[in-house]
Amino acid sequence: MPRYRKAEQNTIDPYKAQPLPLGRPVAVYYRQSSEGQIGNISTTLQTVDMVEHLMRQGWEREQIIMIDRDAGISGTKKIKERPGMSYLYDLIEDRAIGLVASQDVDRFFRDMAQIETNIFIDACRRSNVQVLTPTFVYDFAHPTQGRYHMQMFRDQAQRAADYLEFHIKGKLWKSREYMNHQGQWTGTPIALGFIVDNRVKLPTGEKNPNWRKYVRFDRYADVVVVYFELFKRHNGNMQKTWEHIEQHGPFIPEFSEDSVPEGFFFHTNISKRSRYTGKLLLSRYALGHMLSNVVYIGHWAHRGVIVERHNHEAIVPLDLFMYAYNKLSPVDFNGEPNLEYTPQRPWTRHDKANRPVPPPTYTGVIFSPDVLDMPLRRMLCHWELGRQVYAYALYNVDMKKQWEITSSLVDDVVDRILLERLRATTIDEAVWEKAVADAKGSSHVDVRRIEHAIRTAETAQRSVVENLKSLAYPGLVKQLEEQYIASEQEIAQLRAELKHLQSDPGHQRLLVEALPVLETVIARWSEVSGEHRRELFDAFAERVLVSKIDRVTRRITVCWRDGTQTTEWIKNRQQVFAWSPDELERLCQMVESHASQVELLCAFPGVSWRGIRERYTYHFGRGKWRGVYRGKVRYGGNSRWEDTEEYQLAATTAQPSVSAVGSYP
Repeated sequence: MPRYRKAEQNTIDPYKAQPLPLGRPVAVYYRQSSEGQIGNISTTLQTVDMVEHLMRQGWEREQIIMIDRDAGISGTKKIKERPGMSYLYDLIEDRAIGLVASQDVDRFFRDMAQIETNIFIDACRRSNVQVLTPTFVYDFAHPTQGRYHMQMFRDQAQRAADYLEFHIKGKLWKSREYMNHQGQWTGTPIALGFIVDNRVKLPTGEKNPNWRKYVRFDRYADVVVVYFELFKRHNGNMQKTWEHIEQHGPFIPEFSEDSVPEGFFFHTNISKRSRYTGKLLLSRYALGHMLSNVVYIGHWAHRGVIVERHNHEAIVPLDLFMYAYNKLSPVDFNGEPNLEYTPQRPWTRHDKANRPVPPPTYTGVIFSPDVLDMPLRRMLCHWELGRQVYAYALYNVDMKKQWEITSSLVDDVVDRILLERLRATTIDEAVWEKAVADAKGSSHVDVRRIEHAIRTAETAQRSVVENLKSLAYPGLVKQLEEQYIASEQEIAQLRAELKHLQSDPGHQRLLVEALPVLETVIARWSEVSGEHRRELFDAFAERVLVSKIDRVTRRITVCWRDGTQTTEWIKNRQQVFAWSPDELERLCQMVESHASQVELLCAFPGVSWRGIRERYTYHFGRGKWRGVYRGKVRYGGNSRWEDTEEYQLAATTAQPSVSAVGSYP
């Protein structure tokens, strides 16, 4: 029996332009091609004026989303290669906005092949998102005018790409190349220590032979010379040179327009500041680049080739510059091997397979709360060549190592805790089913990510097909065909990855299959590989927290997925300890303030009184202890904090159980 329904009434007038979607948020897309253009008139038009224009149209300021992540990024790049455009594309796909505004179509794309342009148009059409410029509103989803708007948008983007290809690259870039080969400045960042002579004619009326060439700028040149001298003073050690500059200077003077002579030009984008003084300085990378830049001995280089020798005045003595250059550059001025190259001892990477111990099992899930203002700081894993062990090391925000612990000690404790958890799970089916469910949920995010990537690649393929219908140029047709083949291969790879993920090859399968033989797994735990132990850990636990309690005790806590925690303490029995800089400083302060012997032993548990004395005399006392320390002494030289009556008295209070294990720093 046929079923009928009421005819749908189309509320869209096919002969009129649709109203602006004032009820939905709007995004403003801002882009500049180079960093030098940031802050010019175009920036104001794209940001301030565009926002005011949208507010006059009826939007509230809270509804306007400013996307300004693409400052200094070319419009020829793909959508996924531009963070701002990628964010805008996601907003369109998620239907989070109703309109996107920009100063012109060329702010969106300068795509010669029109592939990315069509992907953007298709997304706006499917999500019913309009595109607004000061001269036109594009509505790709309009029932009758949508195709016309698409073609207009493509034409505008094509004209922008043609302008870039034929005018900018074809004419302006050739002029810039010619000037560069003449040793003239063409707008690139000015090397620190120079200014540009922008006078076409001299005061006498003669033609200026140094027009658009570098001239010494004393305000900064003197600082540059000192940097070269410091590098030599530190025997070519870049890290020590930079650390000295950051702490003691000389620092880069703040830029002032009044300091530049009339007729000359200077600009700088240096913004890094010292963590100690807050003054300007170069980054470590920029310092290394400066110390090997031939511009400081008067040469002019373009695209890695010296095109003009003795082009301008040198500001660094030749012998001083060559010392730094031979330390840093493996090639000479002609690109040949530098026979004078004297680098520091290279780091030799040994084959991991030849190491006597297996890699740590729980790398990546070890955290520590011991860093100030960082409740969860991931501990890094590295190989210690001297001790021939792996170690988990904790670094602060400045990448200074605070302390470390041998990886095998932590892994053994976590293995033991995990094994006890598995034994408890065999008698609790609810806990096991929850672990399997958590394993399924952990892969759900990856499935959504891959499915989204497949849809994006398929959209790109459809755009290629649409472009092939309208193109007749063999070169572009071949390029589009290659793009289609690449998308096809990408889709096949993503589908294979999705199938592999959906088939559950990881720890979820291991959990399901391990249940019937769990007793065997527990009984033969020593034979279970580290990879499978890690999979079981990921199914039951989220992370491991390691805390330094004192010089001999560490607390290890396993955080389970059900919200519970299991904690154990491990303690070092050895007498040899690694002293951190903070501990040495505290030792010096306590000794020189004549703290009592008991206070010193309590501050450094596990260290004998003789060890404390020897450590101080080695670092601070110049071999002398008598006459320096006048504190109260009660115990002998072999006494430790644990041997004192004060410790025994404090131990009467309840203390957590502590496992005594092997050594760790």
